[in-house]
Amino acid sequence: MLIELATPGDLASIARISRAVGQVEAGSGADPAYVSHLLRNGTVRVARDEGGNVLGWGATATGPLGWMLTDLFVDPHHHGRGLGGALLRELWPDQRAGGRFTFSSRHPHALPLYVRAGLRPAWPLLYLTGPAPARGDGSCVATAVEAAAVAAADRELTGGVRAAAYDYWSGAGVLVHRGSQLVAAGVAEGGTLTHLTCPGGPDAAETLTAALRCLGTAAVALCLPGPHPAVNALLRAGFRIEDYDLAMHTPDVQLPVTWVYSPGLG
Repeated sequence: MLIELATPGDLASIARISRAVGQVEAGSGADPAYVSHLLRNGTVRVARDEGGNVLGWGATATGPLGWMLTDLFVDPHHHGRGLGGALLRELWPDQRAGGRFTFSSRHPHALPLYVRAGLRPAWPLLYLTGPAPARGDGSCVATAVEAAAVAAADRELTGGVRAAAYDYWSGAGVLVHRGSQLVAAGVAEGGTLTHLTCPGGPDAAETLTAALRCLGTAAVALCLPGPHPAVNALLRAGFRIEDYDLAMHTPDVQLPVTWVYSPGLG
């Protein structure tokens, strides 16, 4: 087995493995645009057998929250052979280092692997779908803007740079203000609120409500931390939990529970 950097020539093999483990949507390894983004802006590695066949793949990227493992998947026919651990050791070569996090699937091989790498389970990342909120209390106002404006606003809120992620996300930007104060920045693609940077505060739930109303669709989807202050209200309003991942991180990482997250790009 050989672990090495992936190339554009590996896109088809990465897609094949991703589809085999049920990762078929846009923003997964089955999406060549997503993997190409990671090749340009992160680190992508593949595990090959002696014949050069790709048996597994993984990727990392850095951002305002830390060093993220975006993906780690092994061909189902080769589970249990240590490929995931070998890939992870190459992607995170110093597993004593801090600043690392991921959104883990609930696969029984995944959680022990990440715990051994020094990550702790935190909270579920809920995949939610439901009706767009009809109204809020009016304290926050969301507007649609160009993606470039959102990248600058995100940097204002976090002090970090996410321009590459916003370049990849092709939807409309969303800014949320309370009066003249910027309180959140994100991006929406169709009826999905793909990401929302929201530092929090007492109006985090209304901030989210305003952003969801800005999508302009009758039904919406988003990935929300289980402890988010809006979860109970959304469930009472008819939202469904379609699936969930588990946020895991090293002790020095603080993952805000008031953000909307992209499972692949944070």
